[in-house]
Amino acid sequence: MVGRNDDAELMLPWRKFIAALVAAAFVSVLATPVMADCTADIAKVEPDLLKVVDATKKAAVEKQLNKAKHAATQKNEKKCNKYLAAAKKAAGIN
Repeated sequence: MVGRNDDAELMLPWRKFIAALVAAAFVSVLATPVMADCTADIAKVEPDLLKVVDATKKAAVEKQLNKAKHAATQKNEKKCNKYLAAAKKAAGIN
């Protein structure tokens, strides 16, 4: 009986490790579609954003759009959406 309890105690850290791996995999799967949404939004809105004729507005739109793309490549969803919203605002698109 004593040996059996020792084996159970030795297995406890492995169980915690496996549980942590499963949790990390679950979180990464949930986070992936979120980034895909921002990237898809950029692709969907970009043609409309680049139709701006006014040079000053166009420069502001391109600057914000480039920042959004950069944030998307770094997988920073919050910044991506922030810069995309700023680009839409600069273009007058709501």
